[in-house]
Amino acid sequence: MKLFAISDLHLAHAVDKPMTVFGDKWNNHTQLVQEAWREIVTDADVVILGGDISWAKNLEGALPDLQYIESLPGQKVLLRGNHDYWWTSLKKMQEFCEREELQTLHFLRNNALCFGSFLIGGTRGWLLPGDDEFTSQDQKIFERELIRMQLSLDDMKRLENTNRNTALTPVFAMHYPPISANGGSTAMSELLTAAKIPLCIFGHIHHYLPFYLSSPELDTVRYVLTSADQLNFKPVLLGENGRLRDFNNKEAANSGREGQ
Repeated sequence: MKLFAISDLHLAHAVDKPMTVFGDKWNNHTQLVQEAWREIVTDADVVILGGDISWAKNLEGALPDLQYIESLPGQKVLLRGNHDYWWTSLKKMQEFCEREELQTLHFLRNNALCFGSFLIGGTRGWLLPGDDEFTSQDQKIFERELIRMQLSLDDMKRLENTNRNTALTPVFAMHYPPISANGGSTAMSELLTAAKIPLCIFGHIHHYLPFYLSSPELDTVRYVLTSADQLNFKPVLLGENGRLRDFNNKEAANSGREGQ
């Protein structure tokens, strides 16, 4: 089983929200994603979708986008982004998927999931303290996100204890980056280090920031940017059969960024 990730698909099958307003690279991006995905992902694999999945305002509006994802190979783990207004309670999303026969979609919402030898947790995250636009209201949201992050980390620990006979490799998914663009740590990255998470993926970033693009390692945690446009719309390989890829190998990391 291979584990892949891609974020920020910004699907809009049922709403008028063309991504081409953000540049020509977004031309036919859903077709580019579909072709690249089918080329490298099999039904035995898992793909983490790290937020900003659909522009829809509610679950019903998101259905065409979720059906598009369902049609692609593999199991999919979905995480909320800041533009996922359709996102609701875990129970409602699970019941919706059951009713609409969306059988390969799984959601991270204050919980964790096991696939093979990979243990996956995640939370949305938020703007970081120190950001130019950070306000007192952002501080309140940031603190709530810390609580949600801890809930997911706690569930990861619970699953580890439940599966003591299986060596599980933890991976944490976020939408917002939990470290600053100049390599500064935060309360979120400190939680990941304390929990001994070896790999954290994140999206949200669409402009050129060399530090994020370098797949840096900070305080024993590897951070990998998975925004679709930064990956040329091709899922990036994170690991296989519970073993993470070597992101220290620049050649391997670059080929991995292309999903090979």
